[in-house]
Amino acid sequence: MQSNAYKILMSRTSFHPTAMQLFFTVVFISLIQTFAEAQKINGIAFSAPYEEMLHDTMFENIKVTHANWVGLVPEALLDRSSLRLLPDEENEYKGATIATIKEGIQLARKAGFQIFLKPHVILPRHDGKSKDKTRRASWRGEIQARSEEDWIILESCYEEYILELATLAEEYDVELFSIGTELKAFVQHRPDFWNKLISQIRSRYTGLITYCANWDEYEKIEFWDQLDYIGIDAYFPISKKKTPPVRKTVKKWRSIKEKIQKVSARTDRKVLFTEFGYRNVSFSGRRPWTHDRGQKQNPNDKAQANLLEALMRSFWKEDWIAGGFSWEWFGIPLEKGNTDFTVQDKPAMAVLQKYYGDAE
Repeated sequence: MQSNAYKILMSRTSFHPTAMQLFFTVVFISLIQTFAEAQKINGIAFSAPYEEMLHDTMFENIKVTHANWVGLVPEALLDRSSLRLLPDEENEYKGATIATIKEGIQLARKAGFQIFLKPHVILPRHDGKSKDKTRRASWRGEIQARSEEDWIILESCYEEYILELATLAEEYDVELFSIGTELKAFVQHRPDFWNKLISQIRSRYTGLITYCANWDEYEKIEFWDQLDYIGIDAYFPISKKKTPPVRKTVKKWRSIKEKIQKVSARTDRKVLFTEFGYRNVSFSGRRPWTHDRGQKQNPNDKAQANLLEALMRSFWKEDWIAGGFSWEWFGIPLEKGNTDFTVQDKPAMAVLQKYYGDAE
């Protein structure tokens, strides 16, 4: 980074630097680099429209949060009967295809954001008729193959997909790349595969890498020291209250915080909340990962705002926390009274703005 910056600086000057000028130039650039590394990753996970094309306004609108990073989420569907990841042509969600991700990278960059690429494996519901080689997994964290032959098929398909994305990330100068998201059983049962995959990614991608561990998985990951950040999708059960009080919720975070900090200290890696957020519904701190699934609920905006305030108050000032990505921001307007995770047009927006704005 220093050498590249130095070349750029020198290319804009007409003189040959003296030893003293060279010294101060290097010091100045080092200070800039140190400041950049110390800056919090105040991120927003972007949810592209299902079919519509992307455009500049979708990313410009994110600036209201004071975010400095955008997370883009490519998705690949896993066929339960073959353990193969389906090609983009068979992905009905056009906003998660590689072609749309490329477009998103360019638009996010144009809007001034740094970029995190966070691939997801999507596991469709089993139809009850076709063969299921995932051991009837209910979500991606439970995916396991039934035989060594099937494991090899799954690994081969996943490796191909991730390395394609890693190559894309290098080509488009993406700053941060995830090797996987919430693949708990896959990681635990096939450690050799993941060690090899990390090496392969490093050989073609020069940016920072992480893995997005589920909240109940991060303590068991054995390859943190091979990555740049400890990534956690931070949906910890934190309160059974209908509308959790901020102070009591902060107290409940203390024991969890101690465990996370111990892993950070042991591995000498900062922690990045690769996903965090709450829905604006009652009891949303009890099972924070629970989605709407089309079921209408009465909004509880205060519950969402209080839970977010407690999380940010507990973690955002800590120097061992690199930052995180608020889940999620939609590229198209949502109906009023929605109970999704987004803070768009909700009181929780002010909470995010307060903590993200402190870094400006």
